[in-house]
Amino acid sequence: MERDFGSALRTALAGLPEGAVESLEVSGSVATLRVNLGSLRAVLESLKSSPEAACDFPANLTAYDTGEEMFLVYRLASIERGWQALVLCRVDRSEPAAPSVTDLWPGFNWFEREVYDMFGVRFEGHPDLRRILLPDDWEGFPFRKDYVSRPSGSPLRGPQPIDRGVQG
Repeated sequence: MERDFGSALRTALAGLPEGAVESLEVSGSVATLRVNLGSLRAVLESLKSSPEAACDFPANLTAYDTGEEMFLVYRLASIERGWQALVLCRVDRSEPAAPSVTDLWPGFNWFEREVYDMFGVRFEGHPDLRRILLPDDWEGFPFRKDYVSRPSGSPLRGPQPIDRGVQG
């Protein structure tokens, strides 16, 4: 299975520019691809449209912030073949943005909104990019390492960011 999946992925990604995929590791039925931001959409499109890869199910999308770097993590699955592809892509922490893929997989709509809400990643071309979990007037992005909060005193408001210019 590992060799078949790896071969299928290499075939699916063969038409992409040199360096689009920074690394590809396959372990059993799971592949991990590190891709550059400029090629992210093309890689995802290839994984979906290629009959070899057949990644037809958008399982989830999340992000993680190390404090130094921020990454998007897309998990795609092939229902037919029983394998999964984890696609990792670094985004700029100061102005995090990536292309939306809601036109390829409508199922990523709410995932992109959640990542925007929690991490502040803007998905360019998203049809309705707005908060999905927090109130519209919430300040900041709570899953970022640089988010600092203080109790608001209201269980409906939750913690709010600290104004670093004011001593409390």
